[in-house]
Amino acid sequence: MENTFKNDEVLALTSGSYLIHDSSVTRFDIQLKDRILNIDVYFVSIDRNTKANVGLKISFVDVSEYSFYWDASRHFYNVERYKFLKSENGYYISLDPFDESQKLSNEDQEIILSKSIEAKFI
Repeated sequence: MENTFKNDEVLALTSGSYLIHDSSVTRFDIQLKDRILNIDVYFVSIDRNTKANVGLKISFVDVSEYSFYWDASRHFYNVERYKFLKSENGYYISLDPFDESQKLSNEDQEIILSKSIEAKFI
């Protein structure tokens, strides 16, 4: 049976690890069901010990805000820096943060804000 991590467990799992930092986003799934918006983000990274690819799906549940931009002149979401935190408004990720503080910023780019999160290895 697959382990599913929820909310603060997801933050603990990804903090200080290779799972998001230096990973690549390979896919976004956006679904609206019963007036609730959910976004699944698929990350692929390389385990520094085994050199094997590791896949992680993070589901942002009940999204209140998201914003992404991409054009053909850019690589598709290589994550060089990111913010991932719990705020008073929910769980927040920026894949192109303005700074590396653990605070939300209006200048952050590529963001998702949701009421809860879940993650599992794929």
